[in-house]
Amino acid sequence: MDFNSSTYDQKFFNFTAAQLTAEREHIVQDIIRKGIGQIIDKIKTPATADLLEAQRENVERRFQAAAGKGLKALRELDRKVFHVPSHVLHPEHMFFANQFTSEEEEQKVAKLEELKAKYRENMAMLAHLKIEEEKYVAMEDIIQKEIEMQDRVQRSCSALNVNKLKQYCNQVPFHVEKEA
Repeated sequence: MDFNSSTYDQKFFNFTAAQLTAEREHIVQDIIRKGIGQIIDKIKTPATADLLEAQRENVERRFQAAAGKGLKALRELDRKVFHVPSHVLHPEHMFFANQFTSEEEEQKVAKLEELKAKYRENMAMLAHLKIEEEKYVAMEDIIQKEIEMQDRVQRSCSALNVNKLKQYCNQVPFHVEKEA
């Protein structure tokens, strides 16, 4: 981690990831040291006091080694979480933001007006389609009755014997009067 990045993190978080990690590691070491001290105080006798004190540093190292994996993972997490990425702009960096020229602003305004017109057209089309849908919904019963009537006519016509009707028509004399 370079000095500028560290300064930047200090400024915006009021601490750096390295400070947070060091403080956490110090607290863990202190907890281990105090915990071992309390355990020794509870189990020591005059005969074992010297032996337990001699092994104290060895036990502390083992505890710290066991906690090391978790502390390393936390160190990496701190580095990721408590770091302001270089691509993030803060209010004081407004001079990096896009400053539009009058021509670009006019283009943006023209595009906005175009989009507004398109929106109005789309809204008018939606209203027209809604009215048309209401017409079709109103006509739905009439159309259904028409379909049913066509089905009845088809069934009636299919039951009709056209050849017999033709013979009958040929047998019936037609009398046509001539107009005078």
